[in-house]
Amino acid sequence: MRVQTATILMTCGLGLANADIEARGRPNPVMEALRFFGALSEGNNGLGMLDRLRPAPASETARILALADVPPDSVLPPDANERTKLEALDAVLIYHERQHVIEIKLIDVPMAVVGLHDRAVILISRPTLALLSVPELQATVAHEIGHEYFDDYRALRQRHDIDALQLLELKCDGVAVLTLLALGLDPMSLYGAVEKIGRFNEVPNARWGNNGYPRPQDRQRFIRGLLDMMRSAAPPRSSRR
Repeated sequence: MRVQTATILMTCGLGLANADIEARGRPNPVMEALRFFGALSEGNNGLGMLDRLRPAPASETARILALADVPPDSVLPPDANERTKLEALDAVLIYHERQHVIEIKLIDVPMAVVGLHDRAVILISRPTLALLSVPELQATVAHEIGHEYFDDYRALRQRHDIDALQLLELKCDGVAVLTLLALGLDPMSLYGAVEKIGRFNEVPNARWGNNGYPRPQDRQRFIRGLLDMMRSAAPPRSSRR
């Protein structure tokens, strides 16, 4: 059952980086992602960008099928501490209007992974729950919801399009950054989560990028760049005389 669950997580997950793709000369994904959000923010209130992007939720039929696809033997009952952490993720679901659409399941997988399955289930492994702080978990779940906004992971993976995969991951990071800003949380929690997950899963430095996931330092650059963009786009505070 663990193998089946890991296969489901491969549909799009933060932390699974074991499929190498041949490297080649390619454009800078950080700059492309920043240009994407820069164009999206023109004439728009910064945090309102997600309202323009938010897709319709998965249908009830799709939800039922997605839930049925998760092996029951791999789903774990959370203990009290785990339940508290999982309940903190409701804030992210509520912000994205997905509280009664996307379910979160704790699963029995030895790796540190978080993955969105068929736009209806977020699967979190027990090691991830122990490894990450609450803000880091909120950041990773916000990233996974980003995959619902940009729902072309499978097609890009099948084509081995490393350029587009890295850009996709950074766009999902952008959704996470904007989510965390809206919730009054530190967007750099996302970078902290990526670093922890990479170390736990023992992902070699040379594999980042070639596996379709941006290097952690590139993700840090993108997060900082997007934060700078949001600050410069924010209306100036009125000063008292």
